[in-house]
Amino acid sequence: MEDTLLMPMGRAAVYLLEAFALLVIAKWAYTGLYRRVDFKQQLFDKGNVALAVSMAGYLFGIVIAMGGVLSGPSAGWLADLQASGLFGVMTIAMMLVASWLCEKILLPRFNNTKEVVEDQNLGTAFVEAGVHIANGLILLAIQQGSGEWWVGVVFWALAQAVLLVLGLLYEKATPHSIHEELERDNAAVGLAFAGVLIGMGNIISLAVAGDFVGWKDSLITFGADVAFGLVILLIIKRLTDVLLAPGVSLAEQQTQQTPRIGAGLLEAFGYVGGSMLVVWVF
Repeated sequence: MEDTLLMPMGRAAVYLLEAFALLVIAKWAYTGLYRRVDFKQQLFDKGNVALAVSMAGYLFGIVIAMGGVLSGPSAGWLADLQASGLFGVMTIAMMLVASWLCEKILLPRFNNTKEVVEDQNLGTAFVEAGVHIANGLILLAIQQGSGEWWVGVVFWALAQAVLLVLGLLYEKATPHSIHEELERDNAAVGLAFAGVLIGMGNIISLAVAGDFVGWKDSLITFGADVAFGLVILLIIKRLTDVLLAPGVSLAEQQTQQTPRIGAGLLEAFGYVGGSMLVVWVF
């Protein structure tokens, strides 16, 4: 009986050790390859909260994504270790690509590394963290379905395109310039934008979830779910203002001379909370 109990516990410990090893690799890839900074010096000597927020979102996104392979059905001891290791490395690469796309497409007017590392721009860090968490939710949904790994990569790429396009639409829908607000280190605007990205990533996860049943049917389902998500996002944006802050413009509160971070947090909660309800209902 004791051996029966110890065997699953021992295997679980090995899975956890592999997961932590992947997080160490992820941290090195972020600080050594992507940012090329001394994380310890930045965090503890310079008190760089922005870098900590960006990295925390990055690592949290990876943990969320790993949930799909760690909690799924077992294919055997060695097969599980190989699958989680391969998926972990792919996830790290995808997270870094997504961060690069965020800089080049969502925030093309400035250098994110300079903003986060040198200027300690918390608003930009919130946006990056939102991109990472959104990707973690998308990759989790992809991993929980069935299909070849390259099919998952294709749908991840489609999800990236949708996420970036919707991010650009949000920029146009706001009465203020997100770039200009982030350039003045506006954490409230960055926090609200992060909520939009996470909420949309959560809804996009519906579009990529499920088993692959052929390109035509899967792409039709993907497109329909994305369109539905866009409508829901617009409704959530309106309800957030009306229900959470009646008589007050959250956008104005976020962009006044002294930005109200609470207003950004409320708007972010509206998007994330609303998306969670949508996912649970559908």
